[in-house]
Parts: sequence; structure tokens; C-alpha cells
Amino acid sequence: MELIETFDKYLTLPREAAYNQYLDERNLKIFRVMLIIFEFLFGIALIVNIADQQTFNAALVLTIVNLIIISIGIAFYKRIFSLLNIRRYIFIFLIMQLFMTITINVVYPEDEDDKEVTSEQVDKGDSRGKQKVDTLARGVTFSMDTDRDDAFVQYIVFFGIMVLIFKLSRTEIIQLFVIAVGGSLVAMLLYNSKFTMSAGLPNLITAFMFFIIAITSERKRQKKFFEQYNVYQAKNYENIRMKKELNYAREIQLSMLPKNDAVIGELEISAISVPASEVGGDYFDYFKISDHEVGFFICDVSGHGVASGLLLSGLRSCMHLILEENTNPKLVLEKLNRMIRKTQSRKMFVTAIFAIIDLEKNKCMLFNAGHLPPYKISGESKEIFKIKKHGLALGAMNTVEKEGTANEVLFDFNKGDKLILYTDGVNEAMNASKSEYGLDNLELFLNNNADRKSNELVNGLIEDVKKFTNNSVSRDDLTLLIIQRN
Repeated sequence: MELIETFDKYLTLPREAAYNQYLDERNLKIFRVMLIIFEFLFGIALIVNIADQQTFNAALVLTIVNLIIISIGIAFYKRIFSLLNIRRYIFIFLIMQLFMTITINVVYPEDEDDKEVTSEQVDKGDSRGKQKVDTLARGVTFSMDTDRDDAFVQYIVFFGIMVLIFKLSRTEIIQLFVIAVGGSLVAMLLYNSKFTMSAGLPNLITAFMFFIIAITSERKRQKKFFEQYNVYQAKNYENIRMKKELNYAREIQLSMLPKNDAVIGELEISAISVPASEVGGDYFDYFKISDHEVGFFICDVSGHGVASGLLLSGLRSCMHLILEENTNPKLVLEKLNRMIRKTQSRKMFVTAIFAIIDLEKNKCMLFNAGHLPPYKISGESKEIFKIKKHGLALGAMNTVEKEGTANEVLFDFNKGDKLILYTDGVNEAMNASKSEYGLDNLELFLNNNADRKSNELVNGLIEDVKKFTNNSVSRDDLTLLIIQRN
């Protein structure tokens, strides 16, 4: 059992929960392979049925239905199955296959030679052993091959193989054994199949051996996992404690963010923030300043981690205090700049944008302190405007504005207009070949989706970035804030 490289992720969980997650991760991989194998086997069964019978029969219908269900499972595997439900679906799948296989066996049409067997021969227990149960229209017969007295015992063997393949607990292995034995006995009683020592005993012994091996293997697997769990936990106790603290810090930090979706007057707000590590360096917020004014803030602290998170907490608190006295974007960021310069000696800086939308004057006043250029989408023409003007990053200098320049921007913000604010986790998202998503792809997406609503733009852009990176692990925090006026 190879656990050395990946064991750390289990140490944050209780021992039993960690073991169950370990089993489910492997079952999630195994189950997909089993679905493909079963699709292949039932595909062969379908071809054989068509070639052998050349008629539409009940067994053919059941085989097609089973193939459709399995194909849906394969096609939508990631959407349907997860660590939370995989074992439940394994049980459902195995029971369904038991039912399907028995039923297909029962309703499979008789061969032409077997149709010559009369009811008298059946009553007399003819050695040819074909018991006719019922006949449907179009010559489809429900029949059972009783010259093989172990016709249903073989399904216990099937379940025995399955418990060896899947990684299940001892209780689940026993449950499957009971289902296999119970299902086979019920089928034998319903269709008068006889159990004989010479025919059924070998299958029964083989199946029983499989279940014993499965239980024994499960005990060894659990014992080895718990031994490694205890060893790694003893060695990494301090790291585990710190990781739990960081996860707690992450939860607190995320709880400080406002709701991702909100409506303030005529403004519809949609946002998302995804930290790259336990504690991120991105932050966004919005504030109702007056009956007709709403403020928006987004920032990115250099680096990410505990230091960035601590600085962000201070920034958030200061923003709320400053806005009680002043709402001018430039003056607000000047005060934040002084706070950063005075309270930390490390060479950390923060890029930020603070904007105020005035619904009464149909204007947006914005100041960019070294942050990436925001975009405005015109609600009327659907044109994309990049707002390039910016000052200095917070903490870099004693002022946020270069000498002799005016970096505050004032522009129209009418009905249907959108404002897009983001951090470098968007444009610097990287794929496997080390290529960045870039501003070109961002602008292309915005141009192609200019008429979409704010929440659709957020979700669509995140999906576009994921598609570009092929869901690779992000190396930087990603935050996106889009404001739409309705």
C-alpha cells in the first residue's frame, strides 16, 4: 500500500474517517474501470443475442437497458460519483447487475431443439432438464436451464470476485455475502433450480474462499493504514497542529468577505475569491455609502500566506474606519498607504482599487493604486474600455500618486454598464506549458460575452480560466468582482 507521498492529507482527519477516505479514493478509481469492463461484457452479450436469436426478445431489451445505464454512468462519472457517495453506488450497481443477470438468464429465449420438449417430459423430470415457465408473444420464452443445478450459485462467486476488487469494510463485505447468498437462494426457489453437492458445492466453496480472503485482506489493510497513521501523526504532530490552525485562519478570512452575490439599489454585484494557499493575499469588499452611492474595493497583497493574511485583516479594519470619515477614493487609499508604511517594516506592498458609483449622477469615480487595469463594458454599445490610469502601489512610497500627475478617473456609468475588477490570479493563471492566460484572453472573453449578466460573466470567466489551465493547481490567489447596473 503506497501511502508515503500522500499520507499528510489524511492526518488532519480522525483515524476512522481518514481510513474511509483512503478506501473511497481507491474505489472511485476502481469503479470507473469496472463500469467500462461491464459495458464491454454486456456489449458482447448483446451481439451474441442478436446473432443467436435474430429476433426482438426480452433478454435483448434488458441488455440494452443495462448498457444505457452503464454508459450514462461512464459519460457523467465525475458529476454523479464522489467520495461521499461512491460506496453507496457500488452497492446499488452490484445488486442491479445481480438482478439484471438473473433476469436475462431467465427470460432468454429457448433454442429450437428445446421447444420440442413436451410438458409431459417436464412433469416426468426429463433428463434434458429444460423447464418452460411462460411464453410471450412473438415466440419469446421465459425459461431456466435446470440441467445445471448450480445455475444461481454462480452469482455468489460473482460477488466474491467483486469484494476482492473493491476496497470495502468488513461490515460491507459481510453484507454483500448475505446479499449474494440470499439473492441466489431466492432465485433458486422461484425458478425451481436444484442444488446438488457435485454441481453447486465447488462454486459455493470458491465464493466462500473469496469472501474469507477479502475479510482477511481488509484486516491487514486496515491494520497497516492505522500503523502508518500513528507513526506519521507522532512524527508530524506540530505540522498537523499548524495546518489545522492555518485552515481555521482561512475559514476566518473567507468569513470576512461579503456575500459573493448581492443587489444594492440598481447595482447587481457578483464576485469570487479563491486563495491559492491556506491564507490568501486577495480581498474584495463593497459598501453602501449613501442612498445613491456604493463603494467597491479590491486589493492584492504581495505574496500570499500568513503575513499577507495578517496585513489584509488590518486593511479591512482600516477601510471601515476610514469610510466613516472620508469617501474620496484617492484620500481613502492615501490613508491606507500611511497605515501600511507605519505598521510594517517588511518590504510588502498592496495593489488596490477603490471606486464609488454614484447612481444619482450616473458617474463612477475610481482610483487605481498600482493594480491591474479594470474594464468597463458599455451597456448600450457592448464596447470594452480598459481604464489604464493608475498611481503607485500601497506601501511602496509615501504617496500613492506620482508627482505632477492626477490618477483619479471619473467616467459615466449608466444603465446596463458593467465594471470588471480582478487580481493577477486571473491573467497569470498558467497551464502545463507555462503559458499565462493573459490580458488578451481576458479581453477576448469579455468581448465575446459582453451581453451576459454579472454572475454569468464571473462563472463563465472562471470556467474559461480552468479550461485554459486544465484545472492545474493555482500558484496565486484569484479574485474577481463584477458590478452591473440594471
